[in-house]
Amino acid sequence: MNKKKTRRSVTSPEGTEDDLRLVEYEITTQSLEDRSYKRLPKRVKDAVPRLHNDIHRRPREVIPELEGLIKKYPHVPMFYNYLVVAYAAAGEHEKAEETARKNYEQNPEYLFARLNYAELFLRQGEYERVAEIFDHTFDLKLLYPKRKRFHVSEVAGFMGLIGIYFLRTGEREAAERYYEILQQVAPDEPMTVQLGRQLYPGCLLGLLQRLAGNGGAEQEDGGT
Repeated sequence: MNKKKTRRSVTSPEGTEDDLRLVEYEITTQSLEDRSYKRLPKRVKDAVPRLHNDIHRRPREVIPELEGLIKKYPHVPMFYNYLVVAYAAAGEHEKAEETARKNYEQNPEYLFARLNYAELFLRQGEYERVAEIFDHTFDLKLLYPKRKRFHVSEVAGFMGLIGIYFLRTGEREAAERYYEILQQVAPDEPMTVQLGRQLYPGCLLGLLQRLAGNGGAEQEDGGT
């Protein structure tokens, strides 16, 4: 199991000293199974890696399968998340938005339901709604205080989206701080790339990435 840890200071959008927090959590690339997933039959669990790949590679073909799984297992928020991605990849944006709303309404504490729903308002410029979805809490550990571990995709999805939120609301320094952390822990994740492109459009981003790469490779912790 590959694990990475980060210890960092996080400042609220207002940047006051009273809002300074020191948090620590573990970042892993190993799948994290919630209770709804654990209750699934083995044959369905075995199909999840294929479904994860298919929502990007052949979304139109996998959509009916995901719709069937949601009908049979409506308590599993992950399938709604996959369906949102598949609809979006297939160009069916209205269905993607409808599914994102439904997932958030049914599973408001599920991180990817929050992320998908918040992205709708981010695109529309309704930034206060974005903040409300995350209870005005802009750190994963503070948002989920009982959790000690997060998947790298959760970290990148959350910090990338919040970084864009900060950038759009005039908090560029906060956005840059989140991007710096993502460059250390999840440099290849799509949301890291997306945040970087918005912060540093054009060739400037490539130059910064090359300079960061010359600073030395990240040390592996040897975990299994």
